[in-house]
Amino acid sequence: MPVRHSLRLKFAVTFALAGVVLVLLHALVIHQLSRHQESQLIDQIVSDEMEILLQQYERSFSLDGPPYRKLQRYEVRPDTEALALRKWFRASWLIHTYVAREPLEQRALPAELRELPPGFHDVYSGEDRDLYRVEVREIGHTRFYIAYSVTLHQERGRHFTLVLALSAALTVLATVLIGFWLSGRLTHQIEDLARRVRQLDESAEGEVLERHYPEREVAELAAAFDGYHERTASLLERERAFTADVSHELRTPLTALQTSCELMLEDAALPPRSRARVEKIAAAAMRLGELVNAFLLMAREEADGISSEVDLRECIEEAVDSVRERAVAKGLNLQVDMPGSLAVRVPKRALHVVLTNLLANAVSYTEAGTVQVRSRGAKVEITDTGPGVAPDRIPELFRRFQRGDARGGDGFGLGLAIVKRICEQAGWQVGIERREEGGTRVFLALGG
Repeated sequence: MPVRHSLRLKFAVTFALAGVVLVLLHALVIHQLSRHQESQLIDQIVSDEMEILLQQYERSFSLDGPPYRKLQRYEVRPDTEALALRKWFRASWLIHTYVAREPLEQRALPAELRELPPGFHDVYSGEDRDLYRVEVREIGHTRFYIAYSVTLHQERGRHFTLVLALSAALTVLATVLIGFWLSGRLTHQIEDLARRVRQLDESAEGEVLERHYPEREVAELAAAFDGYHERTASLLERERAFTADVSHELRTPLTALQTSCELMLEDAALPPRSRARVEKIAAAAMRLGELVNAFLLMAREEADGISSEVDLRECIEEAVDSVRERAVAKGLNLQVDMPGSLAVRVPKRALHVVLTNLLANAVSYTEAGTVQVRSRGAKVEITDTGPGVAPDRIPELFRRFQRGDARGGDGFGLGLAIVKRICEQAGWQVGIERREEGGTRVFLALGG
């Protein structure tokens, strides 16, 4: 049997994967946009501070000169964290300003700034490799430097990245759970439709599946089942009518033929040659009747009858009586081993057909020895001392028009096919196996 995957699981996995991809892409875009805006904010702060530095220089044409302080890192004070962002980012201890008007002052600058050309630069300083955003402007022979510590921005960026990652993880988890919930909602109607279809039978007239489902796609599927069920019910009704007609039209002349043969055989004045011919006609009529019953039985959908409480011992004895004459004619020893009466709930006629066919098959393919019927509970076992059957041919025996290996067997090869069909419909188990001591063992388990 091929491995079948869950449609609900596929829906859930697809929805979850789509959600994960979208969440990760969204988180990545937000992260990149945040870094870009943070970079623009830092450059804007540095440019603003440069303008303030230039304005101060234009007013006094002088600033604090050498010796310059080194680029230093200051820890954020708790009270600073409570300040507004503008005051925080523009705190004086985050900004270093320098002016170099001559080579001597140029050499007095921190080593990280001395060789920088005009423009914006990223500079690392100190043992901790703290990052500074530096702008250098040159006016005439004078250079102006603004070094802005971006450590706080980096810390904020790390916190933001952590929060974003946690949010993305929670969103992914929520997406997976929602995906499973939504997939259950999507497949619920399909599962409900499957349940309703399993409950359908040919007597469920007027049951319209389509009206139970508002969604268009599921309603279309239900409408297809409605149409199929309507056609199937129509075919079954026509089959029942055909079965009834054939049963009446064929059985009536066959009965008349068999009755006529019986009356002729009772005539003591009938010549021997004519008697032999009449016996052949009677046997052929009986076989033809069995063939008609077999075809009618195989054409039916149900296991031929309504279940009722029957005595298994009585059913077995009736089946044995039906083949006793043939067994005696072949010199077979027909044995019945049953502990006592046992009430089972089965279709009596179907059970009679099954037991009769199994026993007839055993008698037909056994030329000498014993045919034994044993019953233990709701299990029946039939053994014979015939030639047996090759193990590789056992599965074929339940197919129509397939016969065993014995040359002495007669019939049309339909007995076991009928047995298999009835057992499948009634929920019984039937099997055949070769006996080590010779012959065949057939077992029948009633009630599944």
